[in-house]
Amino acid sequence: MRVYIKTFGCSANKVEEEIIRRKLISSGFYITNSINNADVIIVNTCTVRSETDLKIMKYLSLINKTNKKIIVTGCMASAQPALIAKNFPLCSIILPISKIDEAIKNNIKICLNKEKPLDPFPHIDGIKASILIARGCLGNCSYCIVRIAKGTLKSIHYDIIKNNLLEALDFGAKEIRISAQDTGVYGYDIGVNLAFLLNKLIEIPKDFIMRIGMFKPSSILPFLNQLLDSYSSEKIYKFIHIPVQSGSNKILEKMNRGYDIETFKKVLNAFRERFPNITFYTDIIVGFPGEEEYEFNETYKLIMDIKPDKTHISRYTPRPHTLAAAMPQIPEPIKKKRSKELSRITKEIQLEKNSKWIGKIIEALVIDKYGKNRILARTKEYKNIIISNNISLSDCNIPLGEKIEVIIDDITPFYLIGKITKR
Repeated sequence: MRVYIKTFGCSANKVEEEIIRRKLISSGFYITNSINNADVIIVNTCTVRSETDLKIMKYLSLINKTNKKIIVTGCMASAQPALIAKNFPLCSIILPISKIDEAIKNNIKICLNKEKPLDPFPHIDGIKASILIARGCLGNCSYCIVRIAKGTLKSIHYDIIKNNLLEALDFGAKEIRISAQDTGVYGYDIGVNLAFLLNKLIEIPKDFIMRIGMFKPSSILPFLNQLLDSYSSEKIYKFIHIPVQSGSNKILEKMNRGYDIETFKKVLNAFRERFPNITFYTDIIVGFPGEEEYEFNETYKLIMDIKPDKTHISRYTPRPHTLAAAMPQIPEPIKKKRSKELSRITKEIQLEKNSKWIGKIIEALVIDKYGKNRILARTKEYKNIIISNNISLSDCNIPLGEKIEVIIDDITPFYLIGKITKR
């Protein structure tokens, strides 16, 4: 029987797709890349935002017309099974993913059992690989439905993570993405921490570099100095993703984020003092319930102060089963206006930050193709560089994973532009 898998969402979901794929293959199924050739379609869902829900519902509406067997799994199936069942009564809803092969064979309609999840495998894409280190988190944010879907923290043993990394490296991976809902709480439930894990992985005597996924500032505060020491390794990108979400302590408290602006700045400044060129990403939620003009201005001023290399701005949308959904809501036009204001200033900041790289000669790792005839490379600070020599990977025989020397001669708010000076 032929199975097609469609995955929505983050890199952690891609890892879950790999588990599904291997489980089905071991049970005698054939995985196809063509939906037209499939007998069964598995939809591995996300539910972090309402826009994602709409995309998934639209996709289910489309494939529902094919008369193929459809199995829905993942976060949306976990957090909102009734929504799926109401709109698509012919679809099967199956959790956990370890039951999918059984559900196909026995034509099971609904399975929402709580079982220990299967050990993960690396998701490998060219020279990039995603390694899952934990499921769930320890937070209880008032707006977040993912906690409902993923549950509380379940760290993956570091020996399993090490074996996943070794497998990825054997397949030629060079860039390793360390993934979790909050990487900073890794190990809290098994008596270790993120710095311990990274030190174990750094010891592997092979050529690779890790991008550490996002973490809350409060999560890493207890072992901040240890983590800074770990980041000194050449095997870790000088890159951090710390979502602040709001510049107002009042709003952070309503969000139940578990930290204040002072803690956030303490962690950010510690990284910047140790690694002056570190690349810093953050996230902002605009229009959270209770965000008046004063609170929004606090966020605006914070962004002007901390100057992120990239800021992801999202307008707050109520999520089912969350406390914030029951709070008095900010009108949509106000949210739209505020997000536009922030988007404008963040692009200006990103352009300013990138302009400091013009004229510099730096080493970069060739990551992928970019468009039809250009190359994407990354610096050790996780800065993206588009190579502008008008050459392609095939034209100059540059293999993925090779290190090159580049001079930066132009920029955009989103990436650097450079020419190869040495290979």
